[in-house]
Amino acid sequence: MRVVNFGTRARCQYPARICRKCCKMSDSSFNAPKKLIKHLSPIRISKTSASRGLVPPVLQEVGKLAAGVAAVATGSATGNPRNKHALQPGHSLMDWIRLGSSGKDLTGFGARAGQLSVTPHQLAQHNQLDDAWLAIRGKVYNVTHYLPFHPGGAEELQRGIGKDATTLFDEVHAWVNYESLLQKCYLGRLVSVDPEVDTHQLLFGSQESPNKKKNIPSKVILPNKVTPINIEETTQELNPCPKFDWVQKTDYITLIFYTGPLSNAKIEIQSSNSTNDLNVCLTYDGQVFANEIRFTKEIKWPGQIKLNYETGKVEMQLKKLQSGIWDTYGTLRQTTEVASIKVTDKRCRYRIVNKIEVNYNTSFLELERCDDTKLTVPIGRHVRVFLTVQDQDISRSYTPIPNNVLVKFNSQSLSVDKLCLMVKSYSNGILSNYICGRKKGDVLEISDSLGSFSLKSLDNRETFLLLAAGTGITPILKVLLFLLERRIRRCKNVTLLFFNKTEKDILLKDQLETLHNEDSRFRVEHILSQADSNWTGHKGKISNNLLRDSIDKHLLNTVYKESDIFACICGPTQFSHLAQSLLTSTGFNREQMHVFLG
Repeated sequence: MRVVNFGTRARCQYPARICRKCCKMSDSSFNAPKKLIKHLSPIRISKTSASRGLVPPVLQEVGKLAAGVAAVATGSATGNPRNKHALQPGHSLMDWIRLGSSGKDLTGFGARAGQLSVTPHQLAQHNQLDDAWLAIRGKVYNVTHYLPFHPGGAEELQRGIGKDATTLFDEVHAWVNYESLLQKCYLGRLVSVDPEVDTHQLLFGSQESPNKKKNIPSKVILPNKVTPINIEETTQELNPCPKFDWVQKTDYITLIFYTGPLSNAKIEIQSSNSTNDLNVCLTYDGQVFANEIRFTKEIKWPGQIKLNYETGKVEMQLKKLQSGIWDTYGTLRQTTEVASIKVTDKRCRYRIVNKIEVNYNTSFLELERCDDTKLTVPIGRHVRVFLTVQDQDISRSYTPIPNNVLVKFNSQSLSVDKLCLMVKSYSNGILSNYICGRKKGDVLEISDSLGSFSLKSLDNRETFLLLAAGTGITPILKVLLFLLERRIRRCKNVTLLFFNKTEKDILLKDQLETLHNEDSRFRVEHILSQADSNWTGHKGKISNNLLRDSIDKHLLNTVYKESDIFACICGPTQFSHLAQSLLTSTGFNREQMHVFLG
């Protein structure tokens, strides 16, 4: 091993714990690590360098190759072996990924993030640890939240904030995939001043009176080829378009829209005749957001939709026609308008792709649009099925249910873009008999989604009482899955009171019992009005005493009061009105209840 004399003032720049393991340091000598020697030998070190204390482990004068080796050896994400920083608990790379996937806005600009035009002057104003922006290769990121996660420490990253950090980045860790690491922090493009765009107002808002309504610009062309809202003049203040993002693998591209927590958006995706174009229509908060996407290269249709109802994150995964990595997804044009009541008149043709008999008088139907459009029906909303008899329309409301309810009733296997109905056939029901008599391949006419249920009414609730009678269980099923899968505000307990005539009338009895056994927060009570002698459960009809006993049992051994409970009710009209009246008499107020009426 080569020993180099650096003089009595030379000091090892490795941390002490590393120095004791891999170095032997004294006032007169330094032994380099064997692992490093084989990469660096032979190295000539001048007396001038030695007098400055530039020891081999630092590698400041030995070239980029040696620096790269040291960067990998130290495990530093910054590539700088001197600045390996001890991160606080909960600030690992996986913790950062979880934070980015949680739905939290890491940009501070909500839906406008990714669409901003930032000048160098504006970038320079964000150069503090509590307000840190930087630019890499023309893209601007808000790295304020990332600072405590940076393996090199916040101070090391601070060298690049408030300016174009491309050169600094390339010098120390050009190998890091910064676009993936900071994708949730992306603000927009770094641009020179554009006289056609009021960048100050776009970034920071106008200085007008807070009582004055905002006007969304009718047309603004942004450098990243995303066209924001383009609408006709209206007296109603409109919300901005949803934030957009995209990720890719070799064979797939995923489009992401952030509609906001508990937005309960309706999603409709259409592919034109071209394999490069896609139209994504998102409806929520009383607005319709149209997103026209033109891909750089061709994709295969149809794709798959994933929706996180709690965070409002919408994902559309599409297969690439040819494998490979794209430089960009293409272009996006976004427009918005007030949701019109006229859309409720819309009817679409659905083909039956699967049919299963649930019990002696109820059928499960899985349907898909005949035009290959992908569509989701929001939680708690219903559709109307139409039948024309002697030039007259007959229609009935049905609430879509989870597609996996007969197999594995949980959110992991749930497909939100499947339209599934559970229809009970009545002896005198013209439409119900017609639907249950259809077979695979037959076509039904179905309306757009209808209803007023809002997930935001559940936002601050943790304990729930669900009341269902007969096929009134259908809207309850999606609500139940949503409650049990909440992560940000976790549901603590749910009680389902399920009213039927006889035991054979109980729909999905085994599936509900399995869910109860797998999740102790959920409890189901069956109440039969015409039970036989073998039935050991509750008997009778809904009453004040029955509800009082159930509520007391629901609150037993919890910290909750009756005023903390939120109730959902669905069943025949007479049942729903009676249940609402009885709950009101026990002390429930209108804000604690939602009644599903079709």
